[in-house]
Formats: sequence, structure tokens, C-alpha cells
Amino acid sequence: MKETKQKRHYAWTIVICCVLVYFTTSVVTVSLGNFVSPVVNDFGIQVWQMMLVSSIECAVMAVLYPVAGKVLNTKKLRYVVPPMLLLMLLGMFLMGSYSSINGFYVSAVMIGIGCAFTQYLAMPLIINMWFKKQTGTALGICVSCGNAFGIIFNLISAQLIVRFGWRSAYHILPIIPLIVAIPYIFTHLKSPSEMGILPYGAEDENLKSNDNDSKVWGVDRKIAFGLPMLYFAWAVCLCYSVGSSVPNNIATFATLELGQSVEIGSIASSIYSVGAVCCGFILGKINDKFGVKAGMIWGMVFMALGMGGMMLSIQNHSLLIPACFLTGFGGLNMYSVQAPLVARTVVGDKYYSDIWSILMIGNSMIAAFVSSPIAGIYDATGSFTGAFVIGIVTYTAAFVFGCIALSMSRKYRASHASA
Repeated sequence: MKETKQKRHYAWTIVICCVLVYFTTSVVTVSLGNFVSPVVNDFGIQVWQMMLVSSIECAVMAVLYPVAGKVLNTKKLRYVVPPMLLLMLLGMFLMGSYSSINGFYVSAVMIGIGCAFTQYLAMPLIINMWFKKQTGTALGICVSCGNAFGIIFNLISAQLIVRFGWRSAYHILPIIPLIVAIPYIFTHLKSPSEMGILPYGAEDENLKSNDNDSKVWGVDRKIAFGLPMLYFAWAVCLCYSVGSSVPNNIATFATLELGQSVEIGSIASSIYSVGAVCCGFILGKINDKFGVKAGMIWGMVFMALGMGGMMLSIQNHSLLIPACFLTGFGGLNMYSVQAPLVARTVVGDKYYSDIWSILMIGNSMIAAFVSSPIAGIYDATGSFTGAFVIGIVTYTAAFVFGCIALSMSRKYRASHASA
């Protein structure tokens, strides 16, 4: 008994694995960002053609999510996640070898396949698999670390582009996680059944008696998809999917609309990531302590402040950096952390994995369709102002839909308390 208390639960080793997964995917994430301007200028193409890479990735992910959900729940994790990470890194590496934008679309397919099994679906499922309490905190730690890595790789990618050219940068960056992260993930990423232990918090008897805890309750998938509350929760996720894609244009906004250098664009994007790092740690704890409604309020307020600051920075460039920081507090974390927590709270934990893998199809598909049009707003109008308005509107709508979903869920659960 004494030995058990002193020993760290293996779930925290899984957190390290997930952090390293985000380390790897953060490298691939910067395959656009700072690269947009030099690639667009070199190939003589429009911005939307480059951003179509992101749309293809999202579409491929959406198609594969149902398969990925089943595979992640039935196969050994170390035989699924590391190979898919390698596929993503290979896709990025090849981007430095193409002579036209069409090659990038091939890499987009490779990255989309890998990402379906490694990031937005896999991380919440793996954390939920291992944590029956402090789920928000654990997920927040992983996402925050991923955002921190985004800062590092944004800065590194900018320097590599300036010093060696964008092609060499594409060749150098994927080698880093290949050495640093993949070996540890392969040797340590396992499921509770593989380890023969209970998830963190599952042994807590207080958890079983807590009537307000969604982890001991759940709606069957077939039933859930016949309930309005699920679709309102899904609307929350879709809004976050659309809105969180807007800050992806920060570097492009700084370099094209504000006329700043690639280095300044990289700094702006990195400051956004600094805000996201801070947010991830805070957001997870807010959800664990105050509930998902508080988390949605957090995202709505900071997206409005950040996007409003972006629009003001067009006239006053000194507002760019603080606006990027504020945007980070509401940006991608709402999609990576808040969306899965809202869905789980509404439908319960019991069948969450099955339901979330289906929801992610829509989440990813809408991201596939909106990434290029949002970037195309600049091509059509010469400004990203319309995109920033979209960010504010979608996060506000997410809060409204979320409140409706939570209210419906409470009523449904009360009427089926004996079920």
C-alpha cells in the first residue's frame, strides 16, 4: 500500500507521450504559416492556393476519423501513433522538393492521414482513456505544451527560411522530432489494458458517488444522434472549428496586409502562441473547477478582444502584438480543449469515444471548407477584417449553442436518472 502511494501513476507518463506527440505535430503545423509568403512569391500563385493545403488535410482527416476512432480504441497505441507521425513528417519533408504547388497537395494527403490518428481526435481520446478525473487539466497541459512548441518552431522556421531558404527549412524541421520524440512515444505509449492498471482517478470511490460528474454517465451513440442536445453541442464544436482557423492567418496578416517582414510575422504568430500556452493551463483548470460554461465564456471574451485588436492594428501597428497575445487566450485551445470537454459533458463519458470520432468528421470537414475562403477574403478585399469578424461571431455563437446544449443535457439526465 505504501509503495502504491509513492509511485507516480502511469497516466502522467502518457501525458509526457501526448506532449511529445504535440511536439511532433507542432513541427508539421508550421509547414504553412511563415512559409506562405515565400512559397506564394516563388511559385507565383495566390494565397488561397497555398491555404488549400490545409483544406485538403482537414478533408482527409474527416474521412478517416471513424476508422481512426476504432483503431485507437482496439489496437496497440504505439503501433498506430508513431507510424502516423512519421508519415506526417515525411509529407512535410517532401514539401521542400516540389517544383509546383500541386506537389504540396500530395503532402497534404499524407499529413491528413497521419493527423487523423495523432492529434485532434487521438489526444482527447487517449487522455480520456487514462484520466477519470483532472481530465481538463491533463488535456490543457498537453495542448499548452503544444502551443509552446509552436512558438519555438515558428521562430526556428523563420530563421531557417531567411538563412537557408524555404526548401531547406522544410528538410531540416522534420528531422528534429524524428530524433527527439518518436523513440519515447514508441516505447511508452500504451493503453490502461496493456499496462493492466486502472485509469487515473478510477479507483476514487468519491468519483462514483458524485451525481454531478459526467464521467459515470453517458448516452448511447445511436440514442445521442437522435437528441437535439447533441446537435447543439456539435454546433459548438463547428463554431470553434471555424473560428479557431482565423488566427492561422496572423503571420500572413502581418506580412501582407501590414507590410511587415517575415521575422515580424513570425514574432506575431509566436506571441499568439504565448497567449495560447498560458490559456491552455488556465482553461483546463477552469473547466475542472467551474465547468464548461465558464470555459466558453473565457474563449468568447478573449476572441472578441483579440480580433478587435487585430482590426485596430491596421491603423495602429503597435496594437498587433497585444492583440496577438489576447487572441491566444481564446484561439485554438477552444477547439483543442474546450470542444471535446463540451461534447463529453453533454453526452457523458460512457460512449464519448464513439461519439467524438463521429463529431470530428464534421469538425474537420468544415475546417476544410473554410480555411481557403477565409484566406481568400484577403485576395478578394485586400484585408483580413472580414475574417476577424468571423472569429468574433463564431465564438459568440458557440457560447449560445453551448448554453442550450448544457441545459438540454441537464434536463435529459434528470429525466433518465434511473437509466
